[in-house]
Amino acid sequence: ELKNIRALTDFFGRRVLEIGAGDGRLTWPFAREAAEWVALDPDAAEISTAAAVLRQTNHPTARLVVGDGRALCLPPDHFDLALFTWSLC
Repeated sequence: ELKNIRALTDFFGRRVLEIGAGDGRLTWPFAREAAEWVALDPDAAEISTAAAVLRQTNHPTARLVVGDGRALCLPPDHFDLALFTWSLC
């Protein structure tokens, strides 16, 4: 899965929105490469799990947000790339 995502895009220097980040299992392999990484999930417990990992690792560009991707209050051109995986399953 990680290999396939990496084959599809390059996160280096990009502003990334990860919709449905869950516990961050796809956040941590890529977030260091990004200029900004916002991991968004409506499940506070999942974001809490991700936050525990974030506190123990060095991911200076990562930000975890409890919320709904449909209700973001950012300009439409704020992100360069959106990562949306497994959220519709």
